[in-house]
Amino acid sequence: MRSILFGACFNFFLMITVCQALSQTAYVWWEGENPVQTNFPKTTWFNTGALEGKRDLLSAGDWLSNDGKRSGEAAFAQYSVEIPQAGEYRFWVRKFWKHGPFEWRFNNQEWRVCLRDVALADSVAIQQHISANWVFLGSVELPQGAAAFELRLLADEGESLTACFDCFLLTQSLFLPRGKWKPNEKSGEADEGFFSWEPPLDSFSQDALLDLRYLNESAAGVHGFVRREGDHFTLGDASPVRFWAVNLSSEIAALDRPSIDYLARKLAKTGVNMVRYHSPIFDSTNPDRVDEQKLDNLFYLINTLKKNGVYTTISFYFPLWFQIRTDYGIPGYESIDNKRPFALLYFDPRMQEIYKSWAKTLLTTQNPYTGESLSNEPAVAIVEIINEDSYFFWTFTKSNIPSVQWAKLEKRFGDWLIDRYGSLENAYSRWDGKKEAGDDPENGRIALYEAWSMTGGSVRSQSASTVKRIGDQVRFLTEQQRSFYADMKTYFTEDLGCRSLISASNWQVSDPNMLDALERYTYTACDVIDRHGYFSGEHQSADGSHSYSVAPGHTFKNLAAVSVPERLPLQFIQVSEHPHIISEIGWTNPNLYRADYSFLAAAYGSLQGIDGFYAFALGGAFWDADMKKFALSCPVILGNFPAYALMYRRGDIQVGEPVLHQILDLEDLYAMKGSGGSAAQALDDLRLQDIPPGGEVSGEVNNIDPLSFFVGRVMRSFGVNTDDSTQMNLSKYIDRENRIVTSRTGELIWNYGSGLATLHTPKSEGAAGFLQQAGRIQIGAAAIESQNEYGSIVLVTLDDQPIQHSNKILIQAMTIERPYGFRASNGKDGTITDMGGYPFGVEKIQATISLQWSGANTAQLTPLDENGYPADAPAIIQRQNSDQPFVFSLKENAVYHILQRSSNTNVIHWPLCEIRQEERRKTAS
Repeated sequence: MRSILFGACFNFFLMITVCQALSQTAYVWWEGENPVQTNFPKTTWFNTGALEGKRDLLSAGDWLSNDGKRSGEAAFAQYSVEIPQAGEYRFWVRKFWKHGPFEWRFNNQEWRVCLRDVALADSVAIQQHISANWVFLGSVELPQGAAAFELRLLADEGESLTACFDCFLLTQSLFLPRGKWKPNEKSGEADEGFFSWEPPLDSFSQDALLDLRYLNESAAGVHGFVRREGDHFTLGDASPVRFWAVNLSSEIAALDRPSIDYLARKLAKTGVNMVRYHSPIFDSTNPDRVDEQKLDNLFYLINTLKKNGVYTTISFYFPLWFQIRTDYGIPGYESIDNKRPFALLYFDPRMQEIYKSWAKTLLTTQNPYTGESLSNEPAVAIVEIINEDSYFFWTFTKSNIPSVQWAKLEKRFGDWLIDRYGSLENAYSRWDGKKEAGDDPENGRIALYEAWSMTGGSVRSQSASTVKRIGDQVRFLTEQQRSFYADMKTYFTEDLGCRSLISASNWQVSDPNMLDALERYTYTACDVIDRHGYFSGEHQSADGSHSYSVAPGHTFKNLAAVSVPERLPLQFIQVSEHPHIISEIGWTNPNLYRADYSFLAAAYGSLQGIDGFYAFALGGAFWDADMKKFALSCPVILGNFPAYALMYRRGDIQVGEPVLHQILDLEDLYAMKGSGGSAAQALDDLRLQDIPPGGEVSGEVNNIDPLSFFVGRVMRSFGVNTDDSTQMNLSKYIDRENRIVTSRTGELIWNYGSGLATLHTPKSEGAAGFLQQAGRIQIGAAAIESQNEYGSIVLVTLDDQPIQHSNKILIQAMTIERPYGFRASNGKDGTITDMGGYPFGVEKIQATISLQWSGANTAQLTPLDENGYPADAPAIIQRQNSDQPFVFSLKENAVYHILQRSSNTNVIHWPLCEIRQEERRKTAS
């Protein structure tokens, strides 16, 4: 017989609440639409039609707005504000996006300017393309008493200027932007069946029962630079390391410094030990030079992350960021207008000159916050050469590459052919004398085919001689691309003295079977093999096209990753002797079934020995206030990090032995024979008959089963002995009839037919997917029963002991999320009719855990809040004897619970100070 006694220890709970609370400092809040004097128009479309049915998203249901052209005096607004006490205040405004450059001042002080290039601390969609955003304007010193505040829009005579101001805030403490809500307020709003996700500012006190900061070093790089040791990373002290990482942009780095400090500590607390800074560093008005403010923001960010044991990967060039325009007046590009420089960096000297100037400034300028340049900064783990570009992607076309540069590349091709075959005549002989339109052999220029011609679809329709010419082009481009990466690595490491690891790129190709092996081969010139990948359900905008945003009128259909393993970006063909990362990965919105991301990434990333997962992308320093396409700062992703970051970084799941090792001959790839590496099919029946279940066979690999990645590692190397390739008969592990795949280690079982994945290791046990229909899920010592249709639940030890001997276990549960008031035509999906708004809601957790646990017959279960602090007094859980399991239900509005052994039924005998002292001793040791 069991009993659960929820103690009512008021003093204990009061102590926790007081420890957790931040000091209540003064703030002043006033409405933008209530100036004492203004010449803003009383009525505009922005405060009428734009707010129809959406006034509840603004602070007091309205905002001050302007949508006309300036004629005469500039639009202004004046306010009278009462300052409760003298001192320095941090000044915020909630306004319409980046619109309305304006100047502002208090008490006739100097005017200060807010331009369009501002950092948005949050975002709440009012209508499509209309949002309300908090912006930090700066600090201001104010005396006690009445203060005059005024603003003026900055617009020339006749210039149309849009601007909207919802409210203003002066505060003497860190501010958590959450839409219309004031400091220390909570909405308490939640849809039926959901609880609101509204964590307060985290004080990061010692009273948190869940804080993974201890996993990180005291400072990133304290032992030296991250190194590459064969196929994995090590820290400076030679200890192996994996990176549980996130992406952020220059806009986040531009937030106020206290927000950056908060973000760095928060990331470390959730288990993050790497951040990818992914943004341009050049000046948007003069791309030929580095933006000094962006560079300073990056310097501060790196140093702040470093203090929290978090490393940085730097990604500073993406062709989509850099537009060549005639009005920029860039020397060498005066005649090129409105072009993105796809592929230009690989061969164009002028583009390389510009790029190298950025890199030199970035890596050799002294960081004022550390006194060191980034070249000598061990907290910078990886520098990426180029993001998402390749000769082998669909952007390799004449329409994307300027004609002058395309002609130069064709001349290089001609020179390469002469070097290889002795003359162009010999090359033509190899191609049976066939010439293409655009060939100009008299001037040494040989026409290049565009991307499609290098795909299997093209090759299969061509003559043998044309295939030879395509193969020569592919060889030329491969050698060019790899040589560029090698040269750029030399420039970084030798010319600039950069001691970080270098990553080439991370992109896809037009035909994976034909070209992906060559793409990854070019990356072997550097230290890291990288790629990008995303998963989503169906999503279309109102016009039926794909969309990079989420808005009313869009249609979507939910899809759980646990049901479609072949579609996931978790299939890694690994190049031997190189660490592998995925520096952008995301489960995108709109899709309610996203809580399996962390589970699948941690489990199957570990199985395959992947060295870093970089979730994309942070929306700010705090939690998202509305639904974004690429959402990370939300409950089901960032809120679901801790348990999975711990098991992934600690190595709970065994790395699987290779189930396939493919040796590819580059000559075969250049002959356009393909690699067989992307074929979504199993070994043929005839071949299976030759291999005993679980056994291996040597010989050339022509097909790779897409489910093999979920059995063990899939490896690739380059050489001439292709018959030395090996592959395992996976019939022992892949049951297609019942749609179940089991890892070679036996720790992971994935029933993709019913949409359920489970893991069972000594230190962690759990399940993700459609929990309710699975009924009782028995996993080792634990059994899970949930009435939630979909979600993830995992038990992970916090004391590094096996579950049976652990004294402290984290139980983490996550279901589905959606913004408050979000509506779709079919209930859970269909056409979006209302985007809703702050706060996010999480479906209430309905789960019971049964745990066969050795030792005492009494335990205590403590539900935690969103920041990892006790949300209630612990519950005492008892059982009759050690033969029986502990059985307990999770609190419906707590995603984290801590289960601890107890030999005493008096909850007060478990003071937090003793737990803290023990953890501090472990951290110190």
